[in-house]
Amino acid sequence: MRQLRVREWELSEDITRLFVPTSTNPHPFLRLKLRELDWWLNESNVSFVSTFLSSNLTKIDIKSNLLAHPHERVDPWLDDIPDEVVPVMRSAIKMFPSSVQSLAIYLGNGQETRLTEEISAFILGCGESLQEFHSNLVLSTEAVVHLMHLPNLRTWITEQEPPRVADLIRHGTPDGATHLFPSLEALELIREPALEWLSLFKAAKNRDLPWTMARNSLPNLTYIHPAIIVDSTLLSRFVPSTDLVRIFTGMRCLIRGTTCTSRFTDQDAETLAVALPRLEYLTLGEWPCNANTCPTTVLSLLFLSVHCTSLKHLSIHFRTTNLPMDVIAMLDYACSYDLYRRPKCVLETLVTGDQIPVFGDNELVVSIGMATILPSLTRFEGLTRWAVITEEFRLRMESAVENLWNLGALPDLLSPH
Repeated sequence: MRQLRVREWELSEDITRLFVPTSTNPHPFLRLKLRELDWWLNESNVSFVSTFLSSNLTKIDIKSNLLAHPHERVDPWLDDIPDEVVPVMRSAIKMFPSSVQSLAIYLGNGQETRLTEEISAFILGCGESLQEFHSNLVLSTEAVVHLMHLPNLRTWITEQEPPRVADLIRHGTPDGATHLFPSLEALELIREPALEWLSLFKAAKNRDLPWTMARNSLPNLTYIHPAIIVDSTLLSRFVPSTDLVRIFTGMRCLIRGTTCTSRFTDQDAETLAVALPRLEYLTLGEWPCNANTCPTTVLSLLFLSVHCTSLKHLSIHFRTTNLPMDVIAMLDYACSYDLYRRPKCVLETLVTGDQIPVFGDNELVVSIGMATILPSLTRFEGLTRWAVITEEFRLRMESAVENLWNLGALPDLLSPH
């Protein structure tokens, strides 16, 4: 057995005897061969975690049900770890092998400091093997600095703010070091304090610091916050990372909410698209709502398609209360600035809100507009109506639209008069 997943088990002494060394069987073969441990903690199984820890593990994933699917049961005690559980987890952390390649450990509410000493000591003992570290436990500054120098760390998920520059120097940043996070490819920031990492990256890129942060600009950035407002202030913090290919930011709106969390505008979309031309995945809200109150229109899709030609997946809110006229205005803008002839993105999946008007005679107009700016679109999430519109258009109008553009007749066709 190479992998063990413990989810809703209520482990018993009888079961664990299969894995615990005895005088007659000092090396249980199941335990020795275990390489990956995936353990969802609950009150009945927490005391057995240490039983399955050994120096052979390359991947450890220990989490509470707080990270389970929203419809699954959540154990309230895991939000505030009981005192009697703390020593159990201290012992378990001390048994983590320093040669582990991937570690994920989520305990408590993200402010847990009673395990700081143990988890920090583990990090300080890690060397070149550690490639992924995901945790909501509070680390010491010294441990964070150590992570920043690990040669093969590629993925890090954190809720902590970064160390101060003075602390970077005080805790032993090597003299003459030219970069930190030499192999980091993906950084996931959870909650607002962690956004300060972006300021540190920006200062390094502007050479206000004696090092560069990461080998190149960070390619994959994720920001998750339970009550985030997506607006120009937030997105402006991403702009300096010009090599970004993935941004996932914000959480979902209430499904039946009356207010949208997006304050993103068409101008914000243009600024972001021009600054980050390598974007491939952009999520401005995990699951856009149906409130239909955001300021963004389909013009934002045009900007993203023209400037981010590698874009493959987009999740964005945009207003549909006056969609046919917004599409006409967008196409007119594209014609005026000769954008309709520019290469468009390879976007295949669009995730957007649930509220969409009845088009009536304007369905063809919307079809033309969507197919013109998103010619590779094949998948919709959240809007079944869009799928119907695009399919009909592809079957009947694709070649006709191309001819109309070439003849310069499309603006006249779409004229409101």
